[in-house]
Amino acid sequence: MTDLAPAFGPGSLPDGRGSSGRSADPIIPPSPPARRLGRRGWRDTRLLFGVLLVLVSVVIGARLFATADRTAAWVAAKANLPAGHVVTAADLVTVRAQLDDDTAARYYPGRRSKEVIGGTLARPVGKGELLSGADFAGPDAGATRIVPVVVKAGRVPPLTPGDHVDVYVYQPSGAVDGTDASGGSGTSGGAASPSDVGSPAAGGAGAEVLVLHDVEFLGEQRIATGDRSLTLRVSVDAAIRAVAASQSERVDVVKLQRDGRGQVGDAGPTAAQGYGR
Repeated sequence: MTDLAPAFGPGSLPDGRGSSGRSADPIIPPSPPARRLGRRGWRDTRLLFGVLLVLVSVVIGARLFATADRTAAWVAAKANLPAGHVVTAADLVTVRAQLDDDTAARYYPGRRSKEVIGGTLARPVGKGELLSGADFAGPDAGATRIVPVVVKAGRVPPLTPGDHVDVYVYQPSGAVDGTDASGGSGTSGGAASPSDVGSPAAGGAGAEVLVLHDVEFLGEQRIATGDRSLTLRVSVDAAIRAVAASQSERVDVVKLQRDGRGQVGDAGPTAAQGYGR
């Protein structure tokens, strides 16, 4: 059986009394020192990472908020509008977009939508496209006509609205008589080569005639037969020639390429005897 009697100090008797005859106090072992939790230093890696993450989130959020706040209302087309169309309030809608300063200077902000009403479009404008000053005919622009010209497949190069073209028609029984289609005179324009390479057969071969020079292409529509109906902007005087050309069984369209000064050059020869059909 384990002895549970308390221990006595030196010189104490078994009955718990000291050598002097007084009771001896029991020996109490000392308490272990208390351990306190250490405070984390401010250089703790996880603490620094957390602070950095919060700062980055705040910066990104502020940036996104500032970006969204710079969007503005701009005037746009509510539907597809053709060239020559007179704009009404029903044709307009405002859309929000963020534009840089250089780009924004070209377009109408929403507060100026009334300024475009009554303007005549100089080119086709697609649905949702922002309207700019370049889309409208200037106050000094002369009157024009928008006409369709039907061209068979394979007789027109790829065109983009805004391109300029020449239009030729073939007259099966025609003959070159020295009068060009544009009101001038002369058929060679100084373009004949000394060797007469490609000279057409004389007599009965018909004639190829230039009927429209340097006119603007606005768009096209494919017909069920595979032919194309080109929409052209022409002067008032040239409108009747454009309509007449559309009645021809063979219309050829030539795309004009500008030189380094932005010019398309002279018309060149305006009539030539053809090679037959």
